[in-house]
Amino acid sequence: MFQVAPINQGIYRGTQIKVDDSKATLTLEIGDKYFHAAEAMHGSVYFKLLDDAAYFAAASLVDTHFILTKSYTIHFIRPVGLDKLRAEGAVVKANDYEILAKSEIFNQNGKLVAHGSGVFVKGPKKLQDLPGYPA
Repeated sequence: MFQVAPINQGIYRGTQIKVDDSKATLTLEIGDKYFHAAEAMHGSVYFKLLDDAAYFAAASLVDTHFILTKSYTIHFIRPVGLDKLRAEGAVVKANDYEILAKSEIFNQNGKLVAHGSGVFVKGPKKLQDLPGYPA
């Protein structure tokens, strides 16, 4: 489903994703198309990678419905230029109503560039009704 989303076919084409039980990892090669006017990665890209890593870690626990991000908080550590980033997400705790997950982004030298956490909830759409969902 990740690869068929229009945003991932366009702006974020080339993002690789791996999802395990309660964990997810994304990688993305950062080029200047992701930069703001000061020639560093735009904050929206930090958010996208962090949210997706935490989201898919949380989604690995829900096999019936598409989940939604209820809230997400980001902490920026350092700017990113041309680089290859790895975002790692993991579930912290889950109950019947919400899933708390955290995520971190590392640069190609293994340095932390940002981290955050979010709350995810079950949405109204069933997975089986969405494009890209395996039959």
